[in-house]
Amino acid sequence: MSKTREILFADQERPRPKLNIAPLIDVVFLLLVFFMLASSFIEPTSIDLSMPQPTEGGVSNIEPLVIDVSVSGTVSLNGLTLTLDQIGPELAGRVGGRLDRAVTVRAEATVPVQILVSVMDRVRSIGLENIRLATPGSS
Repeated sequence: MSKTREILFADQERPRPKLNIAPLIDVVFLLLVFFMLASSFIEPTSIDLSMPQPTEGGVSNIEPLVIDVSVSGTVSLNGLTLTLDQIGPELAGRVGGRLDRAVTVRAEATVPVQILVSVMDRVRSIGLENIRLATPGSS
């Protein structure tokens, strides 16, 4: 009886599984099209920064505008501690209409970016565009 069982199993061929990859290719193609279209709608925002240019000539008698930003969020303009809302009016008073004046923002590397961007937005809100970034060791 064992011989008949062996013969029965040997005569039957198992169907080989077939892998159909056409649906997989369709899904990958749709994902590719989706991400290509979605990425074209994303517009990166940036802040234009310029490197300070060396100046020719002598010493200027104009007071430099330096904003120090600490890690705790404390902001000071030439040593005068201010809040974020006070930066704009204080700068406007010191600039006196000369919107070409340079403003140096000094911040340590560990200052949160959001605080730094908020300070720079306040400076730009009064019309000053010449913003320089510096570390506490540089001038």
